[in-house]
Amino acid sequence: MAEDEVTVDDEVAAEEDEYVVDDAVLEQGVRLLGESVQELSGEDVDRLLRGLPAPAATEAAKDLLGNKLDPRRLKNVGSLMAGTLRKRPLARQAMAVERLSTGIFATFESELGDRFENPSLDDLREVLDAVLAEHPAAGVRCTLSWVVAQGMPAAEAARDVLLSDARLRLPDWPEPSNGTGATEASDAAGP
Repeated sequence: MAEDEVTVDDEVAAEEDEYVVDDAVLEQGVRLLGESVQELSGEDVDRLLRGLPAPAATEAAKDLLGNKLDPRRLKNVGSLMAGTLRKRPLARQAMAVERLSTGIFATFESELGDRFENPSLDDLREVLDAVLAEHPAAGVRCTLSWVVAQGMPAAEAARDVLLSDARLRLPDWPEPSNGTGATEASDAAGP
């Protein structure tokens, strides 16, 4: 192999180094995710399920409720799922949130286009109105919290949106401390 050839392992290692997220951000993401899940209502879960393809909604219901019935035909399935989700350990909550977030991720992807893989704070702010028009704020909050907790490339931008946007921020969450002025920009934009 020539000295200037790059192997697949080198590329993977370079990509992993490129997206290192600070442990403090990851810890904050785990806390944000847990608190976001506690705020999900049955109605929010119902709306999230309606945004999923039928097989994915059935799978999400099966994972949380243990049955193979079509959740679109059950009464109060959202309330049942929200209650069960709140009682799960955080790792299982994260798996369920990822599955329930499929529709939200699809909206972010269609709105962000090629910026989807690693959007900036400004990119997320630019598309947030369109995402919130299609999905419940509590669901978007859970999705963005999951992004932070998983250390995705957009973790810091997602955290800053969560902490600065009045539609997503929970009252007990701290203000962003990164000096970007995120809170002032969000407040100026209005609710």
